Amino acid sequence: MINKVWQYVQKNHMFEENDYVVAGVSGGADSVCLLCMLLEIKKRIPMTIHVVHINHKMRQEAGEDAAYVEGLCKKYHLPYTLVEKEVEELAKREHLSTEEAGRKVRYEAFYQVLATYGDGKNGKIAIAHNQNDCSETFLFHLFRGSGLQGLTGIKPVRDNVVRPILCLNRSEIEDYLKKKQIAYCIDKTNFEDNYTRNKIRHHILPYVEEEISKNATRHIAEACERLQEANTLITELTDEFYDSCVTVIKEQYHIHDFEKVSKTLQPYVLQRVLEKLCGSKKDIGSVHVKDLQALFEKQCGRVLDLPYGVEAKREYDGICLYQRKETPEEFFYMFSKEDKEKMEKGESICITLSDREELFCKIFPAEQEIIEKNIPTNPYTKWLDYDKIKDNIVVRNRKAGDYFTINEMGQHKSLKSFFVDEKVPKDLRDRMYLVTEKSHVLWIVGSRISSYYKVGKDTKYIIEWIYRGGVENG
Repeated sequence: MINKVWQYVQKNHMFEENDYVVAGVSGGADSVCLLCMLLEIKKRIPMTIHVVHINHKMRQEAGEDAAYVEGLCKKYHLPYTLVEKEVEELAKREHLSTEEAGRKVRYEAFYQVLATYGDGKNGKIAIAHNQNDCSETFLFHLFRGSGLQGLTGIKPVRDNVVRPILCLNRSEIEDYLKKKQIAYCIDKTNFEDNYTRNKIRHHILPYVEEEISKNATRHIAEACERLQEANTLITELTDEFYDSCVTVIKEQYHIHDFEKVSKTLQPYVLQRVLEKLCGSKKDIGSVHVKDLQALFEKQCGRVLDLPYGVEAKREYDGICLYQRKETPEEFFYMFSKEDKEKMEKGESICITLSDREELFCKIFPAEQEIIEKNIPTNPYTKWLDYDKIKDNIVVRNRKAGDYFTINEMGQHKSLKSFFVDEKVPKDLRDRMYLVTEKSHVLWIVGSRISSYYKVGKDTKYIIEWIYRGGVENG
């Protein structure tokens, strides 16, 4: 098995001499096997192996896992870093699933350790994904609906992230550890069906392997490799046709000579144009690409509306795509003395934002038991500390100088920087509603609140905001 992994590592050019390798080791069978393989590879390619263990603070036995991994590192004289994060709290705070929050914590930790200890060396991050993980990912995307990119499974190398044991299935890994008498930890949550991937792991793949083919997992992983090769070829051809058929002039994308592109490749080229013009893949679906492709068959002058305020216009020699130029109507509402008096009596205030959008707010006493159990996680319902608001509350659109507090240390971030970092489309920024106190943004409606106004143990009165209407929340 060591030779199998070694050949796979060589084939995918994963390591070079003197690499600084950060290895994610949970203590489970996969990650312990990964560590064993890295130690074998180190005999052939000189490298530094730095083990990182993440304690997600979600299981009572998590401390035992950390101690076991630390013991392995002492045995093999490897540098070891333990990172402890409250993943469930992060998930609630940032409105993520626990899976997404866990992944975010892990990769942030890996890159931080690499930056801190890598000392300028060529850095790699080694992850313990195997063939089963790849097959589960393929089926997950297949069932949910995916294009070719989503059906390529897990790549052996992505940037500086490498997966040396992706060529092994879970049975091979467990057999190897058993044969070598190497212990590993067992995460009981892996046996639960709380996550879709676990259902695929526990029910679908075992059934397929028992009833259809015992090598199904390996065959799916091999198919993913072939799809990766096909996807690479399509990407290269898309690059060529994009360069020859798309001309950008003053932020307008002109698509010409499109008849040279095969019908099969046309959607990929159009997808590339939309992603570049919109600045995001989110909310760009196959229906938009099909509508854009159909526009080539329409008469000159026809216009198609697309996400992110993009318009596509049929021209004599092709199609021109551009950002629609609109000046949104400015919204401004300042709370009056009467509004405050009503709220302080426990009455709710309703602010009409548009024909279909309303903002409700009220004030009520803070009780610690209520705070601990009921702080809303819905992005359209927020609680703020009313006692910290000293000036008039204004609901409006953005203006120059707006900022909010990003953490408990009081650090500020400009609203403009936030929109750029979060990749909020330019045409949406002027339309977003803000609850403000002068230039301090209390709440970006539908998004995050300022840390300064967060409800805490010293809060005496809470002001509750509820947004209703629009498209996002019905």
